[in-house]
Amino acid sequence: MTRGPFAPARTLLVLGCAGAALLVGSGAAAGADGNHPPNWCFRANASGELPTCTWDGTAWHRSFDSAGSGTSGTGAFAVFFVLALVVGIGFTVWKVSTARRMAGAAGMSTSDATAMTLLTDDGFEATYLASNLRGRTAPPAQVPTTTTASTAERLRELGELRDQGLITPDEYDARRRIILDSL
Repeated sequence: MTRGPFAPARTLLVLGCAGAALLVGSGAAAGADGNHPPNWCFRANASGELPTCTWDGTAWHRSFDSAGSGTSGTGAFAVFFVLALVVGIGFTVWKVSTARRMAGAAGMSTSDATAMTLLTDDGFEATYLASNLRGRTAPPAQVPTTTTASTAERLRELGELRDQGLITPDEYDARRRIILDSL
């Protein structure tokens, strides 16, 4: 073999082609080394979920995590939703029953109290105010209680007042006549 002026360049060309053939011949040049996952790692399943691809040192493996992650979040949401629904219904029942009780105690219509509580924003508060304002009446006037003493006791007391000088004899005679006329 003769060496010419282009021998080193030809050697490099042969080595470059041999290296490329070696890479292509090793089987799936991209992905075979663990640095680049194969194309099937980027394909979604029937549910539209992408797989998780892992390299174990010799081959790529894919798995879908849809079995456990989606249902636990949905289950927790369902439990929270049901709990919120039960609390909301319980609070509404309490408001309506309290409004009906307040309206009934104040002599108002219980069906109007129910409608106000359920159909308006401030219906419960309005029922509370109306029942309190309607329920307040002026306290009954205090009637002075007099103990009815017997005629003899009243005459004795009148005589004591005269003897002590607290009333005049003319006042004594006038009061005595009133007591005796009430008989």
